[in-house]
Amino acid sequence: MPLALDTPARRRRIRRIMSENGSLGAVRVANEVIASIAALAACEVEGVEGMDEAAARHFGDWVRRQAAHRGVRVHIEGDRSIHLEVFITVDSEARLADVAAAVQANVVEATERMLGLEVGEVNVFVSSVAFAT
Repeated sequence: MPLALDTPARRRRIRRIMSENGSLGAVRVANEVIASIAALAACEVEGVEGMDEAAARHFGDWVRRQAAHRGVRVHIEGDRSIHLEVFITVDSEARLADVAAAVQANVVEATERMLGLEVGEVNVFVSSVAFAT
């Protein structure tokens, strides 16, 4: 059973996992930063109209009782593997499968490049479709 993100035990575990210790001290990356990187990368993909924060929050509260940030849910697996759930709104003219695949690729590339950590999995949820008015 996953721990809720707001528990002290979970925060200590995440700090330990996401820390880089060097001669000058430790560098820690918050889950919100990981979520922001993933959200920005997802929004760069053509056909993505935006992130669906409400769907991410509702889905997480209902299924796992975990918080979401910017339409992205972050899970830390093992020592340095990140698993992400990305909730997007897609343009009605776009091919959903193509957009989702492009989001996965862009999120993995941006997250690994910026953090230097392995992304084990990116699950994309198309939670709504935006129709032109």
